[in-house]
Amino acid sequence: IIEKSLTDLKKQKAKEKFINILSELNKIPNPVLGNNKNEITIFEFFDYNCGYCKSVLEGLLNVYNNDKKISIVFVELPILSDSSIIASVAALAAHRQNQYTNFHIKLMRHKGKIDEKVLFDIAGSLDLDLSKFKNDFSNGELMSIVDQNREIAKKLNLRGTPAFIIGNSVYPGAMREEDIINAIKFERKK
Repeated sequence: IIEKSLTDLKKQKAKEKFINILSELNKIPNPVLGNNKNEITIFEFFDYNCGYCKSVLEGLLNVYNNDKKISIVFVELPILSDSSIIASVAALAAHRQNQYTNFHIKLMRHKGKIDEKVLFDIAGSLDLDLSKFKNDFSNGELMSIVDQNREIAKKLNLRGTPAFIIGNSVYPGAMREEDIINAIKFERKK
């Protein structure tokens, strides 16, 4: 009885900790596709230089396009290189001009090295105000979003990308479209 009580208490503490971390994550101004009030939220932790992250893009977008009761929160987690960091900050700068999703998709579909020229070419192709983009790109405030995301990832023991939180479950690693759909179904049954 004591062992079961301790196990239950440990599970309850872990659940409370997770809920607190999720609450912290929700306060970070990460870009959202969809409505924050939707019934299921998917948090995607990713890096623009991660091949696995790039491989899940189309499936994730398909799930969103076929189920408008979900929202996707894009959690910039640049861990692979310095170019990952500048890519994340550039995407957040595009977000300030309401072009995050388009910028994100173009950058995820980009093959090859990411540098400032690539980032500014994408910004130009989306008709962003390049002067504002450059100013926002140099703004330390956007880097603080990345830093907050890193803290959350650390608290969740996420050591790589991609990683997902779907509802109240964490899924480390790449997920196929079918896996995402099944995870959503699982959350809806709870």
